[in-house]
Amino acid sequence: MSAGHEAVRRLLGAYVLGGLDGTEEATVDAHLSTCGECRAEVGRLAAVPELLQRLPPGPAAPLEPPSRAGLDALRRRARPRRLPVVALATACAVLALVAVVLAVRPVRPAQPQAQPSASAPEGTVVQIVAAQGSGLSGRATLVPRQWGVSVSLELAGLPGEGPFVLRVLGRAGQAEQAACWGRTKTAQARITGASSIQLANVDSVTVSDYDGNLLGSARLA
Repeated sequence: MSAGHEAVRRLLGAYVLGGLDGTEEATVDAHLSTCGECRAEVGRLAAVPELLQRLPPGPAAPLEPPSRAGLDALRRRARPRRLPVVALATACAVLALVAVVLAVRPVRPAQPQAQPSASAPEGTVVQIVAAQGSGLSGRATLVPRQWGVSVSLELAGLPGEGPFVLRVLGRAGQAEQAACWGRTKTAQARITGASSIQLANVDSVTVSDYDGNLLGSARLA
């Protein structure tokens, strides 16, 4: 049995508890792909995290470190399943450590993480340039998706009754309608559309009236 095998075996208790860093976890994962004995060991230790989750919340009396006699007794009871003493000692030590931590510092509910601002732009942002004779202004935010690209518009100065059309133009000359909407009381609009053209292949986006008269456009670099 190699020294590498023994080194990984000593990490299995922490592995099932999610206590390894990225490098150690990758080492164990690679070893488990070729070592059936350690895979079986992980299977036997798999119940430890669930047992820890069942510990009652709030302060708990600290546990004494497992004695040699106690470990020997557990080893004898576990012998039919051939549970290694090293793994068993690791699990017992972890249980004792968790109990001590709970006694010193009560469990606190997880704090919700702050969500990113919905107004923060994501992806590629380009400014709308008004066509001649148009008062349109605003910007377009293009976000790559697995299926293509989503386009979010923030517009002001929309003229007339509409409807208005957002189109995505590809570098190969293709054009797709991404959204269509009507007049708003303030002549402003926030619109989200979608196109199957991948972001890397997008040449520009355009906003026009329903008759095809260009109101504004934004070209990607």
